[in-house]
Amino acid sequence: MIEIIDNFLDQEYFDFLSGNIMSHNFPWLYESRVANLDEKKDKDFYFTHRVYDDFIPQSSFFDEMIPLMQQMDIHALVRIRAILYANQGEQIIHDKHRDYNFPHKTALLYLNTCNGFTEFEDGERVTSVANRLVKFDGSTLHNSSTCTDEKVRAVISINYF
Repeated sequence: MIEIIDNFLDQEYFDFLSGNIMSHNFPWLYESRVANLDEKKDKDFYFTHRVYDDFIPQSSFFDEMIPLMQQMDIHALVRIRAILYANQGEQIIHDKHRDYNFPHKTALLYLNTCNGFTEFEDGERVTSVANRLVKFDGSTLHNSSTCTDEKVRAVISINYF
């Protein structure tokens, strides 16, 4: 089951999060594969900022995410990442994947409006709209895409219980 909530965060807090993450000062790491370890496609790459992983905060930005987590009523965190997909002049649709192979919750908070999307195994597509939250079971097959109408597509991805 997919749940979509538009205007999820208070606009002031959303602007704070997106403004910081989309700023030129926010540190990003290059990832050469988007969905699967055996990917060999040249155009399947993205940038991440690990906020929480391996049972501990990985970034000083973790504290800034606390109001978001409180609003989501998270009981146990698995991972939080900021994700940035670059516009490559054509829309790249990434391979389907599972975040983890066990049932858990995934929430995607879209930070900007663009023609990028998240697609689910049944073919349903949810387009990126700023301040839209999409919740689903992260063990179900899904995939991401790049955009062509903005410079980047930015998302906060949270895996939790």
